[in-house]
Amino acid sequence: MINLDKKVFKSLSNSDNGEVGNNTIFYYSQCNNIISAEYSGGEIIKGNLIGKQLDDGSFDFVYHHINRNGDLKIGKCLSRAILLENGMIKLFEKWQWLNGDFSEGESELLEIDKLNR
Repeated sequence: MINLDKKVFKSLSNSDNGEVGNNTIFYYSQCNNIISAEYSGGEIIKGNLIGKQLDDGSFDFVYHHINRNGDLKIGKCLSRAILLENGMIKLFEKWQWLNGDFSEGESELLEIDKLNR
């Protein structure tokens, strides 16, 4: 099982209907199977997520943020983590907005070295 505690991630890709971009940084915490994160950058002023790690190692969470237009956005996500050869973690995410147009999308996040934020 991959643990996300004290891990920092940056977006690699996102569907066109998403708001997370290259300048969005995620700061994760994990205690047992409970995860949380704060995120901001790019189009997002401030965001939070909370969820849990499932028995298969994937992460099920909900998120909310305020974007640069002042809109409050909420959604849900199922994320699968893999450990890369270099020891960094990559997250593959399937998400859906829970307000607005309720559209779905996919994104990828990559763990970044704390010195290269």
